[in-house]
Amino acid sequence: MEIPTKYYFVGTYLPTLSFDTKPEMNFWELLTLLRDNLTERDFDKVRSIRRLYDLLNLRYIWLEQPIDPFGQLDEGQLEDAIVTGIGLPDYVYDFIQAHEKNSDRIRHFPFLLTQFFKYTEFHNFEFLSWYLDFERKLRLILTGFRAKKMGKDLNVELQYEDPEEDLIAQLLAQKDDKAFEPPEGFQELKQIFDKYSDDPIGLQRAVDVYRFETIEKQLEDGDPFSITRILAYVIEFIIIHKWFELDEKEGKKIIDTIAKEV
Repeated sequence: MEIPTKYYFVGTYLPTLSFDTKPEMNFWELLTLLRDNLTERDFDKVRSIRRLYDLLNLRYIWLEQPIDPFGQLDEGQLEDAIVTGIGLPDYVYDFIQAHEKNSDRIRHFPFLLTQFFKYTEFHNFEFLSWYLDFERKLRLILTGFRAKKMGKDLNVELQYEDPEEDLIAQLLAQKDDKAFEPPEGFQELKQIFDKYSDDPIGLQRAVDVYRFETIEKQLEDGDPFSITRILAYVIEFIIIHKWFELDEKEGKKIIDTIAKEV
């Protein structure tokens, strides 16, 4: 049985993360630190986290929007992978062939996301398996909440999910209800939805805080020098970084608007 590596240097070097302060290092600096100090086997787990962002970045490309820097592939590499049929999972190419127009790919993107969660495995690494399941369920609950808020048909929004699955069944059971109730195990979201129902930015921040705090609870009393703690840090770093990036973009829009008015 392999003895887990202890990462004392990395564990003490990583800056504390907070929603009040932008991370002291950028994502590439974090990756360099981890690449130089983790075993190849453990750094491969970091690569596993980045797979989700490759998939999400496909949608940005089809929307002709800037991609996030958190995926394994940059924009040029992703575009090459789309054209050559090499570098992405088979289900991605099946999806691309089935939907030739970008507009169709965008419309049916939830199906591609469903395939990712269905086929991605983390080789029995408990924390990553837990996180993948948590992230999938949270995204589906947010889909249900937004569908209810916008008066959309939940059957259509969740058409690519298994209606027999407990979570999906709980969501679909509410399709005719006036108010949205988060499923069992996610009741804390109720207060967030009620408070920020009409505040998209506030809702995003509150959900990100919920993501962050849920991960922290999952690792409560865990080893601060373990690969599990470092992987959690990578996920939390991305959450914080994306929030400050959003905050800066919104701030720039406000400044640009003021400048135009002047």
